[in-house]
Amino acid sequence: MIINNNTSLPIEKKIDQLYACIHKMIGEIIFEIDAFTCDALENKTLNFTTKGIYHLYGFLQTNNEQLPWSIILKVIKSDSEEKDDIKHHNYWRREALLFESKLLDHLSGYIQAPNTYLVEEQNDGTIWLWMEQVNGRFAQSKEQFNFIAHRLGMFNAEYLTTKAIPDEAWVCKSWLKSWTTSSRKYAPNPGPYIIQLQDEEIKYIWEWFKELTEEINEKLASLSDLPRVLAHQDLGQKNMILTPNDQLVLIDWQFMSISGIGEDLGKMFGANMSLGIIPTDQYEAYRDSLFYSYIKGMREMGWEGDERLARYGYCISTALRSVWEVPQLCSLAAQLESNPTNSKLQERVYQLKQIINIQIAMDYEAESLRGHNYSL
Repeated sequence: MIINNNTSLPIEKKIDQLYACIHKMIGEIIFEIDAFTCDALENKTLNFTTKGIYHLYGFLQTNNEQLPWSIILKVIKSDSEEKDDIKHHNYWRREALLFESKLLDHLSGYIQAPNTYLVEEQNDGTIWLWMEQVNGRFAQSKEQFNFIAHRLGMFNAEYLTTKAIPDEAWVCKSWLKSWTTSSRKYAPNPGPYIIQLQDEEIKYIWEWFKELTEEINEKLASLSDLPRVLAHQDLGQKNMILTPNDQLVLIDWQFMSISGIGEDLGKMFGANMSLGIIPTDQYEAYRDSLFYSYIKGMREMGWEGDERLARYGYCISTALRSVWEVPQLCSLAAQLESNPTNSKLQERVYQLKQIINIQIAMDYEAESLRGHNYSL
């Protein structure tokens, strides 16, 4: 067998595992592999607990026919003591435990996950996840994002109408609280930057942010009063694949949690603003169309609850992303005042201001909803 291994993985020692995975892919058909290739996939935003993602591919010979095959191999690792905690939002073993549990095998047709062929512990402490390669495209347009939000609403609503919430201990139960705690720990300290800034808009943002952080524990606690659903919680553009037959496949389930309605949508909206996928001049349009599509999906699944509860979860989960972005804005704005002609800094500071203005508006809207006491 000819193996073109373009990585440091000892893939030559995994031929039996490779054959077992392909059998799960095509069934118990007799086949042979004469050659295959293993490449590392470039990814600039790997999770701290992901050591690498690899693509294995080639052709197999069966019944006088040559067929292509392709497998994704994800290698996960322990990263720090906090990520060894089963309650942490980024508990490093969660995705492996999820695949072993077969919990994702019971997803509806509205949202799918890649097939997993093998979960394999290694002597070096890493875990190898052998899984299906999903072919498709990433969302680019508002219509595509609305389609995903609609499917997300259907997915969430199933756990309010027909499906039981998973009770496995390794499913995160307070994702947003864990994430905000970690983000505040690792974000830049805005204090030294605020003193030197002359920008009045940022000073206003800072005053709002101080009030937000004073009330953050109360805001997080209020989310526990929302109806609970299964959530993905990592809906950046490249984790959502639209297949040629109009299916939605979500990959990278490391953050899976039990969350309040609307929270997953807030992560999707906020993350794709931060990543620059949603155009700056369309933030408000996306904010409203995504929620409309989400609620439409929930209604189609028979959920008859008060949509203001979902709106509250959506608003709070978006607004609390500011615990990372406001410190980042202050740091970059200070750099910009020292280097005012830097166009990249100008663009990023402008983008962050627009994102945070949306976060402020959604925080105020959440406070208004809470003031009406819709069971919050």
